[in-house]
Amino acid sequence: MNDTLQSAYVLHVRSYRESSGLIDFITPDHGRLTLLAKGFKSGKKQRKTFLQPFRKLSIAWVGRGELKTLSVAEEAEPPLVLEEQALMSALYVNELLTRLLHPHDPHAEIFELYENTLKALSDASVLELVLRNYEKNILEALGYGMMLDTDVDGVALDPQSMYCYLPESGPVRSDRPIGGGVLLSGETLLLMHSGKLSGERALKESKLLMRYILSRYIGEKPLKTRELFRYY
Repeated sequence: MNDTLQSAYVLHVRSYRESSGLIDFITPDHGRLTLLAKGFKSGKKQRKTFLQPFRKLSIAWVGRGELKTLSVAEEAEPPLVLEEQALMSALYVNELLTRLLHPHDPHAEIFELYENTLKALSDASVLELVLRNYEKNILEALGYGMMLDTDVDGVALDPQSMYCYLPESGPVRSDRPIGGGVLLSGETLLLMHSGKLSGERALKESKLLMRYILSRYIGEKPLKTRELFRYY
């Protein structure tokens, strides 16, 4: 039971039985959790409107079993404006968070990262930059941080050299792929480290690297949002 209002963002909404809904939330103190919203489909239209993804709420819940019941849901901030590719990117952010973060595993820094990422997507001119920073930072918060400024021997990366990134160890100086790793420039790795990716090459290389690294943590099941991106 949690009778104290908790900040939360709605991640996902799905129907449950005849009139209720199951709402997935991300919170700073309780991590990712699923709550039963009784009468969701037959309730007030206003409540259904703000119980939607990307809305910041103040919530409370009751119950002793595994599935607890949403008791309070109040809108905390005006909704963000997310359209077209920004909306698709936000859906990807939600899906990746759901796949990476175990239920009831609190990470206050991930909640803050999620909030800042949504706000950045709402007015970003380069969505790919926002997504790469999100991917890198969520892995770091979960203890899967990447080596992006030195090679496997601790030597500072040379922006003019090529490296093969090996997931179990890090960048190895090489002009060709080795051990199934991803080949990319030292410049791209350093830009990823700084969080200031720019340029077509760096954006392309970093995307390939992050897909490769993330696949090790989310499993073989493909992300649904990646399939949707093909139509945009």
